[in-house]
Amino acid sequence: SHYVGQETILRMLESGEYSYLVVRKTGKSIRHSVFKLLSDIISEHNLSSYFIINKTEMAITCITGSTLITSGLDDVEKLKSIANINRIWIEEASEVTEKDFQQLDLRLRGQSKIGYQMTLTFNPISELHWLKKTFFDLGKANSFILKTTYKDNDFIDDKYKETLTNLETEDYQYYRIYALGEWGVLGNLIY
Repeated sequence: SHYVGQETILRMLESGEYSYLVVRKTGKSIRHSVFKLLSDIISEHNLSSYFIINKTEMAITCITGSTLITSGLDDVEKLKSIANINRIWIEEASEVTEKDFQQLDLRLRGQSKIGYQMTLTFNPISELHWLKKTFFDLGKANSFILKTTYKDNDFIDDKYKETLTNLETEDYQYYRIYALGEWGVLGNLIY
């Protein structure tokens, strides 16, 4: 999430061509996660003079002209009127349904000099999830997969690293998912 957040801010500074839609399953969750993360990145890097942060609308505008709006997918039908988006970031994509994803994919339309891109960030919680089938098993055209683990994350502290490594003996499924980034099965399933 930090990497995608930093890349988003950097792209907005580079060009006025970027028009982002950043989503999570619920609007409430986006305020306390992605919107806060983006605002913190701007602040930490002393970039506040380059951005207007609208906390009420949870929107960010860069002096270059690039824009970023956030939305929950509580009512995905409300997104149908959103146009001229060329970048979508789905945070915690494992929370969204395949139908939500399809609606978002339809939002990438209009004229764009820089093309279109959708980024999905998530933990691989269940090998039965539609994300695994769509992107990993079948392979979606024009997609790229970047797998990272806590070892790649400079933004977590030693205590959290210890918590993740302790999962190996405490809950091996959680260890596989949250430490190793492997697809897992959560809970008891009945076939």
